[in-house]
Amino acid sequence: MTRNVADTAKILDVMVGYDPNDPITAFSMGNIPKTYTAFLQNGLKGARLGVLTTLFGKGPEYEEVNKVLEKAIRAMKEQGAVIVRVEDPTLDSEVLTAKFRLNEPEFKAALNHYLQQQGSHVPVHSLAEIIASGKYHKPTLEKFFAVAESYADGPNSPDYKDRRMRMDEVKIAVANLMAKNNLDALVYPHQKCLVLPIGATFQKDRTGVVAALAGFPAIEVPAGFSAPTPNAPLGVPVGMELLGRAWAEPELIKLAYGFEQTTHLRRPPISTPPLGATQDSKP
Repeated sequence: MTRNVADTAKILDVMVGYDPNDPITAFSMGNIPKTYTAFLQNGLKGARLGVLTTLFGKGPEYEEVNKVLEKAIRAMKEQGAVIVRVEDPTLDSEVLTAKFRLNEPEFKAALNHYLQQQGSHVPVHSLAEIIASGKYHKPTLEKFFAVAESYADGPNSPDYKDRRMRMDEVKIAVANLMAKNNLDALVYPHQKCLVLPIGATFQKDRTGVVAALAGFPAIEVPAGFSAPTPNAPLGVPVGMELLGRAWAEPELIKLAYGFEQTTHLRRPPISTPPLGATQDSKP
């Protein structure tokens, strides 16, 4: 969510730490460096990176993303990274989404809790009230809202508990794959195919589910652009994700920073004005 890896390191410094309102953050104690900016260095030389071929699409619609990723992988190899091709069918994003997806049962309980805490500051206080209002984008949200609302008590449903209990399978699969191949990180496209145009109702082939279910840190960096088309004259940006072991944020920052600083692939969006002192200097 930042312009570059340096900004990510600075944001992490602000965000990390124990929060009594979010008890799981207690696990971070003893695992936070003094500052993440200390790791803004090129960590690619000698790093063993596992290209997770399971998360690359096969077929014409995936060619643009695959081309961009292969070029990015070559760039990391040129910086001294050791590239290892690995595969694990159990980590296929479609399989994981179907077997472990938690969004719907968690969404209603979390949203209702948040809205009820807002008191009179918000016009609705539950998902049911949002649905009744009709004030949401139905093409993209109607089906999701209906499924989420159907869970009387999502986190306590047998289906939810079964999926949560089996999530350790993903964590173990990722950790085992990395240990077996002596890897510092896994590499794969953040999405198997190109981002869909604005207005599309469903983005398929997302691969971020692997990091989400494993509970391990991941960082995404711009890997390049697809070939220009009339609808996308600059091409469509393609993201590359690096997934590490638990508490491997410093190592991931070094890998991502090294790639970013040796390739300079990011292009600022042409639809927004440049950031600078112009706006701030006005009286």
